[in-house]
Amino acid sequence: MAVKKDYKDQNLAEKLRDRKYYAPDSNPEFLKEVEKIGQTPAHMCYQCGTCTGSCPSAPRSSYRIRQFMRKAVLGLEEECLTDPDLWLCTTCYSCTDRCPRDLAPTDAIMAMRNLAFKRDIIPRNFLQTVQLIYKSGHGVPNNDANRAARKKLGLEEEPETTHKYPEYLPGIRKILDHYRLKENADRILAEGE
Repeated sequence: MAVKKDYKDQNLAEKLRDRKYYAPDSNPEFLKEVEKIGQTPAHMCYQCGTCTGSCPSAPRSSYRIRQFMRKAVLGLEEECLTDPDLWLCTTCYSCTDRCPRDLAPTDAIMAMRNLAFKRDIIPRNFLQTVQLIYKSGHGVPNNDANRAARKKLGLEEEPETTHKYPEYLPGIRKILDHYRLKENADRILAEGE
């Protein structure tokens, strides 16, 4: 006797069923975009669950990479790009290392994040991190407590980063400016105030 998976969102559960390949509100081009940006053939995923089973975020959150792969294959663009869980991936590549199909689910997730960002769908804390990186070269800038801890451990107070080599900060800013990340982060955060 098969056990039926009980999804909290019954509309999503219906869309994930295998009765037909595309639902009326799906976008078949979405999968092509994810594959082009992520450079991995996501359509080859056969839903074995190795990715979710390997994921360090899965046991600690509602993040299920397997479900994102399935939604991408079905063209469920809105469900992928508006799901806050999209941003729970730590990009550790455990799923990619263990995928029996040699896919890169992490790269598919990163592609979906890029598509979400193009639509201004991005958590505020990510945008604030962009601003910090632009300012200091770090998402978590060094501080006096960290410097003291590093010194106690016998390390130099400043790590081998832009804190120690500030002459590289203009290069980081040039990259962020090229992709308009800081500009967009500032705009989106200002609109939300």
